[in-house]
Amino acid sequence: MEKKELQEEMNYLDRVEGIIRHRLKKLHEEKALLKEQVIHRRKEMWDDNRHLIRDFDDVILLSAQDAEVNLAEDEYGRNEQEIQRLSKMEKSPYFGRLDFEDPTTGDRDTIYIGIYSLTEKESHAIYVVDWRAPISSMFYQFDLGPAWYEVHGNKVEVVVTKKRQYRVEDGRLLHAYDTDSSMYDNILGEVLSGHSDHKLKVIVGSIQKEQNLAIRSDTRRSCLIYGLAGSGKTSIGLHRLAYILYCNRDTIKSENILILSNNSIFASYLSAILPDLGERPAETKVFADLLEAYMDQGMVIEDYYSQLKRLESSYAGERAKGLRILYSPDLIRYCTDYFAAFPFRIPEIRYGEEILLSPESFQDRLDTRKFPSFQARFEMLGQLVKKTVEEFFLLHKDEIYNDLMESHEDILSEKEWNLLYKKTRQTYIESAQEEILRQNRLDPQAQAVKVLSDYLDRTGKGDEIAARLSDSLNRRKLLYEEALFYLFVKVLMGKAAPFPTIRHTVIDESQDYSLLQLSIIKHLLPKSSFTLLGDIYQAVNSLTTIRDYNDYTQVFGPDLAQIRLGKCYRSSGDINALAFELINEAHRPITECYSYFHRTVRKPQYLICKDILSCLVPILEGLGQYHSIAVIVDNDEDALAVKSRLQGHQEAQLILSPDDEMTGHLVIIPLLLAKGLEFDAVILFNCIYSNLGNDRMRQKVYLGCTRALHELYFVERDILPDSLQGYRQYLEIRA
Repeated sequence: MEKKELQEEMNYLDRVEGIIRHRLKKLHEEKALLKEQVIHRRKEMWDDNRHLIRDFDDVILLSAQDAEVNLAEDEYGRNEQEIQRLSKMEKSPYFGRLDFEDPTTGDRDTIYIGIYSLTEKESHAIYVVDWRAPISSMFYQFDLGPAWYEVHGNKVEVVVTKKRQYRVEDGRLLHAYDTDSSMYDNILGEVLSGHSDHKLKVIVGSIQKEQNLAIRSDTRRSCLIYGLAGSGKTSIGLHRLAYILYCNRDTIKSENILILSNNSIFASYLSAILPDLGERPAETKVFADLLEAYMDQGMVIEDYYSQLKRLESSYAGERAKGLRILYSPDLIRYCTDYFAAFPFRIPEIRYGEEILLSPESFQDRLDTRKFPSFQARFEMLGQLVKKTVEEFFLLHKDEIYNDLMESHEDILSEKEWNLLYKKTRQTYIESAQEEILRQNRLDPQAQAVKVLSDYLDRTGKGDEIAARLSDSLNRRKLLYEEALFYLFVKVLMGKAAPFPTIRHTVIDESQDYSLLQLSIIKHLLPKSSFTLLGDIYQAVNSLTTIRDYNDYTQVFGPDLAQIRLGKCYRSSGDINALAFELINEAHRPITECYSYFHRTVRKPQYLICKDILSCLVPILEGLGQYHSIAVIVDNDEDALAVKSRLQGHQEAQLILSPDDEMTGHLVIIPLLLAKGLEFDAVILFNCIYSNLGNDRMRQKVYLGCTRALHELYFVERDILPDSLQGYRQYLEIRA
């Protein structure tokens, strides 16, 4: 870049920062006034109102003043959010520039792109464009030459003449260089391969073309974003959330967003991304919280991680049969159809001696329609009663009037007779509806056992699983898969209240959810679209997880968009080379094209130690330059042993529960809890020999080694086992 052009860039940055500083000064001044206004409104509401409501006027006055307080608080909140945005923007206001011209008129334009937009209020001149704006999509999608963007369904064609990338830190321009998609790949690799600090990174300045397509995929449709470990799925999924909020400002707020994960460790890892992208934080839930919230009082439930541990034990064989049945798509469909066509107990509805509705005619009317759910079918019973009674009363109005006159000696006006007639009709309706309710007070526990028994009878699979479920329900102590099935029945029966305010949901590590879990989530969030993030090669157990990407359509329908992220950026090239080979098994080879970012650090180290605990301290002493290090173990016993050995040498945080939050620079964590996380350096402790008899050993090692950004160590008691001798070329083996 020439000296004159560089000076122009610095002048532009000075102008932008001047606008930001001026705006921040005004916002801080306004903040003090707004705070005083909130305090004044609250005091006024407290002082001016009686604390006992006497009449309707008091209610109106209280309501009006409450609205004024809410308005003042909203203004204060918006002011605070704008200060937070501009304070971040002051340090790094933009990361890219795009110059383009109209091919027809020759008109030229330039936009600077940042995390948020910046407009000068007085002149309305736009100095920075939000990365989510339609025009910004060209920055990610096109190199120099013909390009286009879409606004309100209209395609605008242009020619891109310049594409420039900036690095601005603490208000200083460190780098400015013209770029294309090949350089862009290196920029993203640099961002994703930086030091990890237990928080997800904002990557708006380095989003790839395929990632941009995933982020900007139709916000009205559910979308599956899949790819191998380190392809940026989680980051892209949460950037997509910010894009959805931007595109649907009038209908979706942060409080209408839900982020679902399998443990609190990962939930805390995701927590900062939306605020860093200028949005209010969304609600983050762990699926176990949903399960517990809907269970009956006093019910004890096995947790998800206990289930996984037991499935790897000797007990797994006898448990596997029941689990396969409870999680099977056939049973899910059977239950859905069963409750949608549920055979309710239907009473006979009479007026005097006349039958208004017989059980048979009730059933005939129900059978002529198909209902989406148990609740819809049940509500139709009440509507049929109401409609039938109203029609009968209308057709026999004179007779009913005569009956009423005979039973009432009082002399009433015409208006009073009409009121009595309507009251009698309503009493008949309510009485019939109450009788239906009384006869159909159904116990979800009994229904869960019955529907499972019916299914097993029809399929000839025996009844011991239903008997076991009945016993568990009676003892109020459920296995994890039994709790899921029971919750599914409660959901289908309308006994679990849905979340109608949630409009979009992100499910990370979605391959670890069974179809039964996903069906529950879909029913509990009836107005939500979904972003599903997954990698079937990271599925922790073949019995409980998604094994094929097409399985998702069984729950989310054939319109589910599927977008593959084909390149991995997290780990070094040597770690990725090993990881790819681990999962490219002969009986199930990778069928899609994947690649990885070539970044050389150091070959994965395979260390053979007779006393494997003694190896840890020397390794850790050589990793002092890193921000985050994990000793990943296969089980809790090894975790405790590692913690004990490091005592007095290294301060390490021991994580054994999915409810923990990562805070330490060095953590000791079981493999199952490390899913989705990343660390600068990883020591896989006894993970190979602990899994020699496990047919998913390669997959578990793949999961462990892809947690590492820069350096990876295997610490084992013995030489590389025969089953892994083919991977020697990817390792540096030392005794």
